[in-house]
Amino acid sequence: MSPAEAPEMVDRMTKEQPLILAYLMAIGDELFNQDEREVLLFLGIVIWQIMLQGDTPLPTISEKMLEEVEESNFKMLEYLEGESETDFMETTMSMLENYNQKEILAHVLEAIMEEPEEDGEITEENQGMMMIHLKTVIDCFDR
Repeated sequence: MSPAEAPEMVDRMTKEQPLILAYLMAIGDELFNQDEREVLLFLGIVIWQIMLQGDTPLPTISEKMLEEVEESNFKMLEYLEGESETDFMETTMSMLENYNQKEILAHVLEAIMEEPEEDGEITEENQGMMMIHLKTVIDCFDR
């Protein structure tokens, strides 16, 4: 996407998925730096565009649905925090293998984990939180 296309894409998302757009723009205002917020929004738009290519129309996300999915993902995170490193890796790998949208999740994970460009950086501390928020978006669209 060229920089000129970005406002058009945001306008379209405002009409079609306003709650997801608001979620992506509001989360982490105090937690994420500017680069991280931009990557989060960009990846959220990429997820939306990928999911639009499927055979099933995307649901319009409600506030209740978003809250339920986000709560479920944070419960999963709390569970994983209590596991040993070995169990954490096994559980994470199992989750990824059985995840309905594993290709999209893998793409998001790769984008978050890749080496930073000279002009931007995602801090290690925020990679996990970005992943949880973007998984929330995927899960909402995949319902």
